[in-house]
Amino acid sequence: MSVTIPSAVVPKRRTAAEQGNLRADIQALRALAVGAVLLYHLWPNRLQGGFVGVDVFFVISGFLITSHLLREASRTGTIRVARFWARRAVRLLPASLTVLLATAVAVVVLVPDLHWRQFLREIIASVLYIENWGLAWDSVDYLAMDNAASPTQHFWTLSVEEQFYFVLPLLLLVAVAAARRRRRAVQIAMAVVVAVAVVASFAYSVFLVAYSPSIAYFSSFTRAWEFGAGALLAFVAVEAPRWMRVALSVAGVAMIGAATLLYTADTPFPGIAAALPVAGTLLVLWAGARSPIGRVGRWRPVALLGHVSYAVYLWHWPLIVLLPFATGRPLSALDKVSIAIAALALAWLSTRFIEEPVRFSPQLLGGRRPRTVALWSALGMTLVVAVAGAALVSVDQRDKARADLLTSYESDPPECFGAAAVDPVLAPCEDSRLAGLVVPDPSVAVSDDANLPECWGSDDTGAAKICTIHEPEAPMMRVLAVGDSHNNTLIGAYGAIAERQGWQMQVAGAGGCYLTAAEPRPVAEASRRACRLWRASIMERIQGDPPDLLVVTNTGSVAVTPSEGETVDEATVRGLVEAWSALPDIPIVAIRDNPGMTPETAACVAQNLANAATACARPRADALARTDGNAEAAALVPNAELVDLTEFYCDENVCPPVIGNVLVYRDAHHVTATWARTLVPYLEQGILRALAD
Repeated sequence: MSVTIPSAVVPKRRTAAEQGNLRADIQALRALAVGAVLLYHLWPNRLQGGFVGVDVFFVISGFLITSHLLREASRTGTIRVARFWARRAVRLLPASLTVLLATAVAVVVLVPDLHWRQFLREIIASVLYIENWGLAWDSVDYLAMDNAASPTQHFWTLSVEEQFYFVLPLLLLVAVAAARRRRRAVQIAMAVVVAVAVVASFAYSVFLVAYSPSIAYFSSFTRAWEFGAGALLAFVAVEAPRWMRVALSVAGVAMIGAATLLYTADTPFPGIAAALPVAGTLLVLWAGARSPIGRVGRWRPVALLGHVSYAVYLWHWPLIVLLPFATGRPLSALDKVSIAIAALALAWLSTRFIEEPVRFSPQLLGGRRPRTVALWSALGMTLVVAVAGAALVSVDQRDKARADLLTSYESDPPECFGAAAVDPVLAPCEDSRLAGLVVPDPSVAVSDDANLPECWGSDDTGAAKICTIHEPEAPMMRVLAVGDSHNNTLIGAYGAIAERQGWQMQVAGAGGCYLTAAEPRPVAEASRRACRLWRASIMERIQGDPPDLLVVTNTGSVAVTPSEGETVDEATVRGLVEAWSALPDIPIVAIRDNPGMTPETAACVAQNLANAATACARPRADALARTDGNAEAAALVPNAELVDLTEFYCDENVCPPVIGNVLVYRDAHHVTATWARTLVPYLEQGILRALAD
């Protein structure tokens, strides 16, 4: 695919030395960007805004790629799109596929298989350059928010970049086709199309940061303007005057530095905030290679770091994620220094012996036709996908065997299984047949969830979904259980209790939202609005058709916004009291939230299994530190009673993640469906006792 562009309409560009990949100022910018990202990932508390290094790379890429395309058009009168894509593949794939293949092998060797499914799928997404969209989806999937950091999640930036490389030449072709008959208007048309895309992307970025910041961070559409800003600079033929170079380069570096030092994880990004590092990068690029930054870029260590910056970016994050799995402990200061050194060494080796030979050697892919490059690229990508896919198949087979074992225990649970093991009436309770067994296996715990789509969230109108999980012909009582995801983890237990008691049982749950009059925590406006609608719908349903019993529960980690002079804990209790008091005079049973673990607990259990109950236990005070407000609110509302099952989760000192050979948690704070079912007799007793009171 190609299009002819009259060379007369393309202005004279800067010298090849300045426009090439080895422009000294660009090498300095690359070194600055990768250094900021590396320091941010290793010491996030020391350089909280180091993530803007990614934005510097985006602007550089937009500038260089557009410069190459315009220079090719000036030289040949043609943009050969297939050849352009082939050059990008030869430049990027050798190193990236090497890192992805090495990472896939390391995951299988070092990482407990409970993480395999997530990690290997993200490796495949990275091979296909769609990792950013996978992370965007996970960021708004309430049940995926506790996913562990994967060793390839940094490939989201490369995915965005590859998508830009795919779209940009096509966008320029559209501009050329629109201006084909007006020879001198071709470059103007291209610049206008890019400018329109930049404006649209920036406006969308500002909007989405306010509406859904987690998606905005990873979306290609909110990042496109950063590449486009660099692309627009490539259309500027005039180099900055000599007297301006110092001011431009110093101001540009200062702007980038200010963003790295002042921005934090709470900074709404990208949106307007990204304009600071983007503008700073543009100023440095405009200043040119003969600016002070260019002189810095000619210093050998800076030039070398800039030269291998792509490979450093590829290697450093897998080392950060995988080393703790290899050592069995969090990263120490020495570990972090070692990772930095190892990333630099691996970057140099892969650049010197893999990337550059494949890229430049005629015996490999140097100068090959696009069809040949495409074939070898497809083969390399297929190899990595095959390795990751084979590991996924093996873990799927193991998961099936473990699921079959779980099913057998569901139908005929042994004695002392789960909560029964700590029942004071049965103590001491041990079953030698369970020795060394953990059910469900940690590798399948994340899917051991009783939640149902029809019981979760809202419909298209914003009304809460309310499902019926048990419906006898002549129900003894109509019960409604309402809350956030911690409510819906108990669906299996609710259903069993309703069946034993002859109750009609209905359930309604929402992510990060429960029945309270307090203002939702300051998250995206769309989430706050959805939560308000869900609450209003639940209140309307209860007031219009009151159940005989209302069961409520919520996690203590879902914060609300306190009023002036009020703490979060006080606001939590106030919100519950106000909401419950506004309901009809019906019995309310509030279930105290389960204790919480840490994100590292799942890996600890997988590594220790038989000894996990002691090796991975969390101090009781830490596990119960979250305040859900239910105990305090139940004491203030006359028709409310509390059910507290903490004695089944914790002893006087610790809260273990494995009890009675049952894995209690499927992530840091949600209980497994298996554990919830073992709680049935005790939750049932608590509800009946509360009704009697």
